[in-house]
Amino acid sequence: MPLTTINITEGMTEEAIDQLQSTIHSCFVKAWGIPVNGGFYIINERPSSRMRISRTMWEINRSDQPPLLLQITSSPRSKELKLELFRVLAEELEKQGIRKEDLFISISPTQCEDWSFGNGVAQLLQDEANSSH
Repeated sequence: MPLTTINITEGMTEEAIDQLQSTIHSCFVKAWGIPVNGGFYIINERPSSRMRISRTMWEINRSDQPPLLLQITSSPRSKELKLELFRVLAEELEKQGIRKEDLFISISPTQCEDWSFGNGVAQLLQDEANSSH
């Protein structure tokens, strides 16, 4: 399961935050096949003055609104899976009024041994061992 930090500007309602997180989670389920009951999300609200992302780098014309910034820490994923996640997130979040130009995503890869979801155990290593049988 990825650990996702959702950086938003202050002022969103709880309902809007819940919908945003739910949509992002459904994108992980669709693009990466994570369990429906999985997912770990940290939501950071920041003043708009603290979201300073270039509006024109890479010839992307961002709006005057601060971007939605997703920082994803994940076990190894293929390039194809990462690209699929980018596409699905842009499509689904656009349906909620978030311009794809205003969506900034960063994935930080880790190894399976870098994760413990509780109990002092590296669960992803157990999954690796079970899948090799």
